[in-house]
Amino acid sequence: MSTPPPVLVLLDLSALLGSSLREWQEYSRIGNCYVPQMVYEEIEYLTGRAPEPQVEKAAREFMRFFPDSGWQLTNAHATHPAIAPPGGASLSKQARLVVAVAQCAYGFALEQPNNLVVFVSNTQPILQRIPSLGTPNFCGITRAAFLQWVRTGERPPAVTAQQQTLSTVGAATANGQAKIQTQAIAETPSQSAPTAVSTMTGPASAARSASSDKKSRGTGALSRLIGGLITLAVIVAAGLVAWRFIQPVSFLRFWQQLGLPSQPAQPSNPTRK
Repeated sequence: MSTPPPVLVLLDLSALLGSSLREWQEYSRIGNCYVPQMVYEEIEYLTGRAPEPQVEKAAREFMRFFPDSGWQLTNAHATHPAIAPPGGASLSKQARLVVAVAQCAYGFALEQPNNLVVFVSNTQPILQRIPSLGTPNFCGITRAAFLQWVRTGERPPAVTAQQQTLSTVGAATANGQAKIQTQAIAETPSQSAPTAVSTMTGPASAARSASSDKKSRGTGALSRLIGGLITLAVIVAAGLVAWRFIQPVSFLRFWQQLGLPSQPAQPSNPTRK
């Protein structure tokens, strides 16, 4: 049996100002509690400008409670057609706050995909639109349902259903990731072996290739030098032979100056009688 995901509680203005100090203290039994930034600022505003004395008293009491409560503020935000304000409509301050809180709650749920976000509000239009958002870790309940959950420990049906949905989605995601990892592990030997061999033999092959190139260049240069010397020797020998037959006397003197053995004199043409 899978473990239920952690619960994060996000409270609306209507849920907070309709509760007492004792109830606020009990809310943390369910999970970590969060307040939208705009809701906190509105409560702070109401501490001195509330239209009713009872609301002003509750606002002041909450501002004293919050600093040491362990609760946190969130400024998350995300838009969705289901919670978008009507185009071209001029909204009142209260209506703008409702839309802003709904978008904050939706954005907060998107930021916490592994946690179940429970939005507590008495604003029915928001609660009715939450299912159409298609977010598996997000659900909404009224303050009365939340208070009963706190005191009896029995989850509201909306929370139970959403926990099952989130667990199912999480299990399907985990199975998909496991299959992908298994396939990757199975394919790793055939795919990585050539890479490893190439990486290991690369430097040695490069060294052998460089050595072979040097040897080839040295052998080629030596062959060209020998070929050039042979060609030069042939040319010189041919010139000497030609010189000997064309001008034998001067060739003989040159030959003797070099200290080389005497060459037999070229026979002269016989004189005709």
